[in-house]
Amino acid sequence: MVTSAQWAHINYDEKLDLIIVGEWMPITTFLQTENGTFEPALMEGLEKTDGWYYNVTKADMDDDGDDDFIVGNLGLNYKYKASPEHPFQVHSADFDKNGKQDIVLSYFEEGEVYPIRGRSCSVEQIPELDSKFPTFESFGDSDLQDIYGDQLNNALHLSAYTFASYYIENIDGKSFQLHELPKLAQVSSINTILAEDFDKDGHKDLLIAGNLFTSEIETPRNDAGVGLFLKGNGKGDFTPITATQSGFYAPFDVKNMKVIKTGNKSNILVGNNDHYLQLIEYN
Repeated sequence: MVTSAQWAHINYDEKLDLIIVGEWMPITTFLQTENGTFEPALMEGLEKTDGWYYNVTKADMDDDGDDDFIVGNLGLNYKYKASPEHPFQVHSADFDKNGKQDIVLSYFEEGEVYPIRGRSCSVEQIPELDSKFPTFESFGDSDLQDIYGDQLNNALHLSAYTFASYYIENIDGKSFQLHELPKLAQVSSINTILAEDFDKDGHKDLLIAGNLFTSEIETPRNDAGVGLFLKGNGKGDFTPITATQSGFYAPFDVKNMKVIKTGNKSNILVGNNDHYLQLIEYN
């Protein structure tokens, strides 16, 4: 259930350590051992950070001499919601015994867990539910346990506790503090992040873009992002600069960005899924 992970490295105590993110996993650190291998380590401040992460970038955002991290998550403007108290969940098993894995997504409401998909889509996936719940009312009055029963106990079970994108402040290489990016950065998924001093004021800034155009049939796509310039102040704070002010506009299904040189000019190359490349010049 975990897609390809993204990673960044940090040098601490003259060793190469890693921080890794991906879907359905927490922000995870791996410390390099004396023999050069890597072992997972639980770092203070990264507990309960399981989410749907698409990118991680390192940069010294608070000018204290060490590398901080910026992670791009699903965002806070999507149909799916998650919190440590009420995680977004997935169960996967062969519920209808047809030799294929079924996926059941669920959410919390007033302390109970309910399936994301309604009766029509659930019955299409697992036909036996049609006779078990003959009406929409009977299905709607049932929680996840009522519908899928004891099969949930043996199913693969994963939870997401947050869909926010974060600036992660590096305290001492062994502990971190999470800071949610500004609200304008949470309107969609962040798939790619550039950290540079774009406005040449001596402090690192962020350039973010993303969106998620593919989704299940009942769920609208995550497409509110148009790209965003986040001006840094060297203290870990960011001011959103809109597209009309910055000139940076990337409204498609963005998967990656790179800074490239063409002659004496610097440009942002934007890679869009199922769409043309964009080349954005900046001064």
